[in-house]
Amino acid sequence: MDGRLARAALVALVLATVLGWVSVLGRGYALTLLFGTAAATLMALAIWYGNRYGGDIAAWLRERMGSADGGTYHAFGGVQLHVDDDGRHIWIRGSGVQKVLGLKEHDLVTASRVPGMWQRDAGDVLWLRVDALIQTLSTMPGRNEPRLQRFRRYLERDVLFPAQQRHRRG
Repeated sequence: MDGRLARAALVALVLATVLGWVSVLGRGYALTLLFGTAAATLMALAIWYGNRYGGDIAAWLRERMGSADGGTYHAFGGVQLHVDDDGRHIWIRGSGVQKVLGLKEHDLVTASRVPGMWQRDAGDVLWLRVDALIQTLSTMPGRNEPRLQRFRRYLERDVLFPAQQRHRRG
């Protein structure tokens, strides 16, 4: 939450509290006033604490929740991509590729785009070889669309190249 939004939320909270006090004092509900003040104070403290330590909490949560992925988590355009490195080839889950490219086709049709360069795992999930997918993306119709070019560059730069460097280092 940026500073302007936090200030606006704090102003709205104070205004609601003041208007609540006016309403409560006009009817004589002292207990409601006490609980309302306590709730407003707690909300203001929560907003302040969230602004001050929110980044640290978010980083901690990312670290804790993402540790099970073991470096295989990738995302492009808000779509989660599962990547697997078997030591020889880099594989990407076909369902993520279909979502990124906006394809509403059967897995076998997607697999036919990279003939001989796909496999299914024990759970019958389609996996495509990243190097073959990059080659297909560079020759398929619509290859000049900006989103397709960005996705191909993402696969080359952020998926394939680091894996090749890891393989080369041993």
